[in-house]
Amino acid sequence: MLYPPQGSNKLDTAHKFVKGLEASTITLDFLNDTAASNVLATLQAAWGTTVPLTLKQTSAVISATNPEYQTTVLVNNTTDINGAVGDISTQSITFTCNSPIVVDVTQ
Repeated sequence: MLYPPQGSNKLDTAHKFVKGLEASTITLDFLNDTAASNVLATLQAAWGTTVPLTLKQTSAVISATNPEYQTTVLVNNTTDINGAVGDISTQSITFTCNSPIVVDVTQ
């Protein structure tokens, strides 16, 4: 066997990389709201399951300048009680993505 292989560029000695398995996470900050059908109730209902997640910069239609990011995430870590008395209750959650993140620029 000849080295370098015939037809190759002898000056091209750089490493070549390809996309491998994706291991993404998304961190979101929430203001805790205990009212029915709001933040805490929604997260508690989804606990232990994989749910779809879509994110956009604005509420405008999906476009090249306002893409929608789509994935599914596992809901398995919440901080329902956080802060001191009188503080605004917040939580920062890092979700593990169970699917690749897709960028959609079409309606």
